[in-house]
Amino acid sequence: MLMPRRGRARVEVIGLDRLERRLAEVVPQLKEAAQAAVKESGKAMKADVQNNVRRDTNNLHDSVGDTYDNDGLQTSVGWSNQDDLYAAFHEAGTKSMPANPTLIPALAREGTELVTRLRAEVRGHLR
Repeated sequence: MLMPRRGRARVEVIGLDRLERRLAEVVPQLKEAAQAAVKESGKAMKADVQNNVRRDTNNLHDSVGDTYDNDGLQTSVGWSNQDDLYAAFHEAGTKSMPANPTLIPALAREGTELVTRLRAEVRGHLR
């Protein structure tokens, strides 16, 4: 009767070198997919803010911007011009003007869309 030996088991992974090469190819594709999804979401948030901001003189509408950092993996949407300081008063409201938040609601609406966009971009890049 043979008894199994106690101790170490040996596992050999066949094709590991091919897997490593494929992973090295996929990483740049995943980064491109993420950059595309972030850019699309940034543009969508900018449009959302423009559609919902108060439009007295159209300055807030026309000056909302979208910028991209961290090699296109991060977006910022809002107002960065000193002349648009009053955007904060429109967002939060004042004693004489009710709040009209546009940035946080745009982010909330786009948050779930970003996941969908990212999924679609990754699938498209990996095919």
